[in-house]
Amino acid sequence: MAAAEAESRGAWCVPCLVSLDTLQELCRKEKLTCKSIGITKRNLNNYEVEYLCDYKVVKDMEYYLVKWKGWPDSTNTWEPLQNLKCPLLLQQFSNDKHNFLSQVITSEEAERRGQLYDNKGITYLFDLDYESDEFTVDAARYGNISHFVNHSCNPNLQVFNVFIDNLDTRLPRIALFSTRTINAGEELTFDYQMKGSADISSDSIDHGPAKKRIRTVCKCGALTCRGYLN
Repeated sequence: MAAAEAESRGAWCVPCLVSLDTLQELCRKEKLTCKSIGITKRNLNNYEVEYLCDYKVVKDMEYYLVKWKGWPDSTNTWEPLQNLKCPLLLQQFSNDKHNFLSQVITSEEAERRGQLYDNKGITYLFDLDYESDEFTVDAARYGNISHFVNHSCNPNLQVFNVFIDNLDTRLPRIALFSTRTINAGEELTFDYQMKGSADISSDSIDHGPAKKRIRTVCKCGALTCRGYLN
């Protein structure tokens, strides 16, 4: 009965549980054209960008390290800007590049690293204690240009916790806002002790006895210099 009914109705369409994007990826991997899902000889080699991993400039040309959708990381390639047709991903990458990129680690790991950094005289740890002290930002190993914003006892920037595309109060982003007019060519600085920020707890600052801490001499040159970073 079913066979006879099928013959009388002609071709049958069987719904596929795989998404259109997945079918297109499979066709491209197997070098197959399929007009019904929009894969033709003209666009067979057009691959979809999943996200952009890195950026560089070579001989005045901009290149992006591309993660291709449906392909492993081992197939990532550097592509010139003019070859990319993904304006939203390019904008997102640009926005992320101007954030304070770093590692988010547990406070226990921060304690361990903090002792090592103190011995080396470096300071790159931020407590994300907007609500709890569960996580800490470590910018010693990873970072972008904001990694090099230095300390001053009379800074022109103030640190605040903000939330962008995320409402988890344990994971705010660290934002730097100007506290006064900044002149062209003036170095951007903020106070590593972060006093005066209404949004960052004073628990971020090490108030332990000076004899128990390795103190880092401050050389910011400000008239109000405290003499030490910590």
